[in-house]
Amino acid sequence: MSKALTVKRRQPPKKPQISEQLSMFRNFYGDSKDLSNTIEMWDAIPKYAVAGRIQASMRDEKGNLPLYEQEFVYTPTYANRPEPLHCKVIIQPVKIKNKDGTSTDYYPSADEELVEEVLKKIFSDREFGELAEHDPTQKKSKVWFTLNMVQKELKERGRTRSLDEIKQSIEILAKTVLEVGLLKDRSRRGLLYTGTILQDLTRLTREDYLIDPKQLWCARLPEPISDSINNISYRQFNYGTLMDLKSPLARWFHKRLSHNYIQANHLNKYTISQTTIERDSGLVRHPRKDRRMAYVEGVLQELVEANVLETFEAEKAPTNTGKRVLNVKYHLQPSFDFVQEMKNANARNRDSQKGTVKLL
Repeated sequence: MSKALTVKRRQPPKKPQISEQLSMFRNFYGDSKDLSNTIEMWDAIPKYAVAGRIQASMRDEKGNLPLYEQEFVYTPTYANRPEPLHCKVIIQPVKIKNKDGTSTDYYPSADEELVEEVLKKIFSDREFGELAEHDPTQKKSKVWFTLNMVQKELKERGRTRSLDEIKQSIEILAKTVLEVGLLKDRSRRGLLYTGTILQDLTRLTREDYLIDPKQLWCARLPEPISDSINNISYRQFNYGTLMDLKSPLARWFHKRLSHNYIQANHLNKYTISQTTIERDSGLVRHPRKDRRMAYVEGVLQELVEANVLETFEAEKAPTNTGKRVLNVKYHLQPSFDFVQEMKNANARNRDSQKGTVKLL
């Protein structure tokens, strides 16, 4: 008997388990093609803060990277918990084998960020995602996919990647260990999460693919995503806009505004400081303060051109001498379209909390 006849195709169950929480997660108020979800806590972690060119300068002569540490502040936006949590993430780099037999360390960066967003979008499809019932011992969200599915979605969003590049990004996501905890010098302390970005990855070998290219990979999304689905602590946002944005910092701004700016209206500006942007994103790295401020203003202009913002204003606070700028506060004026997107997200969340969302 040929091997092709004995290989069991890896595929989702014919009747995937559709819980009420997962149905609400998949229901969008608007065109679902361009909508996805931001995830409470998970998307606040600066997982993709070290760009490839920065990593290159950090590696030693053997290609090794040190543990990466980043402090950030996360403010829960659900269940009346507005207290900011001062956190730290420690990222363990992934060792990737090169064709010449050597190996190079990597942190996850922009490519992995985009692949994760695509996988979460695929998870929202009825055919390719499954969530275990609400059980503290079984918080599992599974997504089935092929490399071609990921490649096609990236290409449609103007993000062309080769299959080898996508495969490497998935390997980095599956092997990168994050340790996220509350800082010990604060009033609260403890571990929030330890684990990889993708878990329990079941992949295809090249031989499997040649036998049956329609076989599916499978991965488990991390527990914070399952928790967020079960607790309805996520928000609808414009995935299409996110994928169009070129700068990682612009995508960070867009996610933050989409999740935190729940009081959005055209008369209500969102204010954020330069120091907060630098601390919580980890994406502003130039040693000179004036260059860092100029970079942030350029990114905000990108958001204006993307119709996320209508305008913004930089309020510079001088030092006592008045010769140097101590900090900058940015007052962001949302666009009419973004305000409407936030109203849709607010309505969806209100209906979800009441259990009145129309289920699939």
